[in-house]
Amino acid sequence: MTAPEASAPSGDGRTPLDVSALGARIRLTFADDLDDATVAAIRASWEGAGLPYDETAEPDDLVRVDAELEPEALAESLTVRVTLAALEQRSGELLMFHACGVADPAGRVAAFVGPSGRGKTTLSRALGAQHGYISDETIAVAPDLAVHPYRKPLSVVRAGKPKQQVSPDSAGLRPAPDAPLRLAALVLISRDAEHPAPSIEQVAFPEAIAELAPQMSYFAELPRPLQTLAAVCDRIGGVVRLTYPDAATVPPIVPELLDHARVHEAWEPATVDGENPAFDLSPVSDAVRCDDRVVVLAHRWVHVLDGIAPVIWDALRAGRGVEEIVDDVVAAFGRPASGDPRELVLAAIDQLVESGIINRRS
Repeated sequence: MTAPEASAPSGDGRTPLDVSALGARIRLTFADDLDDATVAAIRASWEGAGLPYDETAEPDDLVRVDAELEPEALAESLTVRVTLAALEQRSGELLMFHACGVADPAGRVAAFVGPSGRGKTTLSRALGAQHGYISDETIAVAPDLAVHPYRKPLSVVRAGKPKQQVSPDSAGLRPAPDAPLRLAALVLISRDAEHPAPSIEQVAFPEAIAELAPQMSYFAELPRPLQTLAAVCDRIGGVVRLTYPDAATVPPIVPELLDHARVHEAWEPATVDGENPAFDLSPVSDAVRCDDRVVVLAHRWVHVLDGIAPVIWDALRAGRGVEEIVDDVVAAFGRPASGDPRELVLAAIDQLVESGIINRRS
């Protein structure tokens, strides 16, 4: 939904400013020593996310704006502080992707996910000029696929100066559609200037989650993080990768991304069933099996297990010892043409220990 316009400041312009950030109400309060021009500039830059001020409405968090920095540096710092406050407020509730995103008139959202420096702000400006702009920073998704917009100021890089904070309207970006917003496409982005034209390819779930998880805020705080992410990916028909030569080439293919062929990739939980007498599996907070691979979350890191490791993991979580694990591996793969299967299993277990996925019990 399009965010309501902020109410005009009253009196001395020090009326707090409420903004909508990832569905949280963040209230900005202005110090008395801030000059009127700085306050007006901040209000203008946040007009895309402004909420009507209501002193009876309880904010989710407060951010005080002090005159401790030069106006441009202050504006840049404020954007970071509001973002961090909103992320913390929605921790454990939403899947929050480091992504830019746009929506079609029906409210279907395409989220373009990538690390810092991948060109999301540039891409969001190109996309938002033709499609409903949702965010250039974070796409926040509920488990039911509802998307919470974050129409924060865009941070425009300038040589030798702090980033300039520009409102979406001032940057010429289109408003969000007047329709419920729902995630329809998760797009891993890869810019390649030598690529002749944008191309789209399906990404298998184990690879997709290994790339998505590091690009999410508070991922480990979600209930059953991997299972939650797997369910969302499955509901939208999987994850795709977009390789493109230039941001200007992407807006025309947004409809194709939203309508990409849906792929169902079967998965199931692969969490610990009970105690293992020889190994401590507690570092793993969640795990899912996808065909012949297992994805585990251990110490906030995602690991994709393949080869004989998934069979070993299943045996470990069922409480089986080394000799039984060897039997399971031989049953699944047969005896190796050369070498001792027990040595292969022990070497694989050593790798799991070295990766911090399991610990040996003393």
